[in-house]
Amino acid sequence: MLRPILVFCLPAIGDFIRCHSAIQVLAERFPGHPIDVATSPLAAPLARLMPHIRKTWLVEKHWKPGLKERAGLARELRKENYQAAYMLTSSTKAALVPWLAGIPERIGYPREFQFGIINRLPTGWLKSFVAFGPRKTRLFEQVCAIAMLGEKPADGMQLPAPKMTVSAEELSDWRARQGIDPARPALALYTSAFTNFRSWPAERFISVAKDHARRGWSVWLIGGPREREAAAQIRAALPEAIDFTSTPDITDAMCQIAASTVFLGVDGGLCHAAAALGGPCVLIFGSNRSYETGPVNDHVRYLEPPISTPSWVQDTRGVSEERVLAALADAVTQPRLRQEP
Repeated sequence: MLRPILVFCLPAIGDFIRCHSAIQVLAERFPGHPIDVATSPLAAPLARLMPHIRKTWLVEKHWKPGLKERAGLARELRKENYQAAYMLTSSTKAALVPWLAGIPERIGYPREFQFGIINRLPTGWLKSFVAFGPRKTRLFEQVCAIAMLGEKPADGMQLPAPKMTVSAEELSDWRARQGIDPARPALALYTSAFTNFRSWPAERFISVAKDHARRGWSVWLIGGPREREAAAQIRAALPEAIDFTSTPDITDAMCQIAASTVFLGVDGGLCHAAAALGGPCVLIFGSNRSYETGPVNDHVRYLEPPISTPSWVQDTRGVSEERVLAALADAVTQPRLRQEP
């Protein structure tokens, strides 16, 4: 049997989803090798929706200073006979685990000076180590570079975008539990907190929501605790909107996104989820921000303000309701991507 590979992923939802690009690279480089991941309890449920992942190990995002928890996980990992550990996170606490587990190859960038703990460095690691400023390599490119040991992609090669799949059976079960009519179109809104600079003005979200409700659409408010106040504000203006921000299970949130007709959101973890799920997706970003922090999936439609003069980064207020409504109308005419398991 081919020896498995372990990938230590980033803990936040959006960052974990971007790590799936590197997992796809590893699956192609090492066909037949099982690939396991280690990530936070928050992100771990998403792993079962991603192709190529066999098993998930839980790593608390903020561990206590002692070695007890790390040593316990290392003992479990030692039993798996891993060939290599790819450290997509730069955390020294995370890097200690495969070292304690005796995994022969521990590959990554020594961002926190883990020389020795990390024992194989990608080609060009020093350049990445000292990179500063907004033009440094994007996160999904960084994790793919670790998976490729720093080798540049071949001419014409496109790095894979993250993919997630919710099965038709799971979607059908979710709709039945929630009493959702599959024939009625649904607009999924992800607002972040309205006080967050990445969000869009509340009155504009409300206006777009009302426009769709007048035309017979359902309006679903997607998110978690950070979005609950914004959801309450939208429901005060549009009581028929359905508030899903108290969903306890993140895989239910994936069903909400996958079952919607179109997703409208701002910069944040769930915008990466919506892009990876392959459905129509319109995202509002501040000017010149989508390249650095947005999803890389080709079907995503970005709306950004024009870059102002002088070179001042405008917030999302530069995106009009008219542009958003036009982008949503165009997005729903495009075929939904089929995500292969």
